[in-house]
Amino acid sequence: MHTTSTLRLLTPLLFTATLPLTMGAQGDGCAANSQSPVPDVEGEWAITYDDQLDVTITIGGATYNETLGAEGGVVTIEHEGQPLSFDLDCDRPEVLCPSESWPESVSITQPNPNFPHRMHVVLPEQRCVGTLVAPDPAECGPGTLNEDCDQVCDGTIEVREAIRFGSIGERGDSFRLFLGGGIASNGINCALLGWSVADAALDTRGEPAAEDYTATSMSAGLVTVAYAGGCLWAGDPNMDGELEALVLGAGVSFSTGFTGERL
Repeated sequence: MHTTSTLRLLTPLLFTATLPLTMGAQGDGCAANSQSPVPDVEGEWAITYDDQLDVTITIGGATYNETLGAEGGVVTIEHEGQPLSFDLDCDRPEVLCPSESWPESVSITQPNPNFPHRMHVVLPEQRCVGTLVAPDPAECGPGTLNEDCDQVCDGTIEVREAIRFGSIGERGDSFRLFLGGGIASNGINCALLGWSVADAALDTRGEPAAEDYTATSMSAGLVTVAYAGGCLWAGDPNMDGELEALVLGAGVSFSTGFTGERL
């Protein structure tokens, strides 16, 4: 890891979350309890990704946009005359790149007939190895890296397979799946930030409530993973206090488009 124990957790800087989520289909994540007709999405799906990652870095109230190849790598920006480098290394076991969070092959189920909008997918999930602590109220909420005031992982992160929960939109033409593990980063470890999601439009055949109402493909998909700056910092770990505050208060997100075909 690029950071060392010399890094200490500082109060995250407030930032404006200018995120690339507006680029995707933005599936309706609020329809989980709906009982309206939805298409059948159960089964195996093959996912195809775009050939680049769109990178958004938010730091000290400023937003920077860059691009990387699909395999990740180092991105460097200059903030107030200071070069800052962040490294999306997909080989690190605790880091989930977009194509790992939402893999090339996924299996979807709709297990609850009373709530047909709910969908389950087995995906990699992050787990805290260490202590979960309540966040400081001054360091969470809107405008911080921990907008939902999730418990903070005061330890390291490991990844395992688990059932993840998503929701098909009320109109049946989109879905949204939240990729984070419901835990917050301490600014240094690599817990996914709360706005890490996969969503897409669902292309269907048949009419709602008819037996042949089925999703046949996914289009206009977007998967986004986001991390605290301290997780991906690729510069000198023995930085001064001012630079350390900037790095630990930064949010770094990576997005790529995708489509899906039912197998």
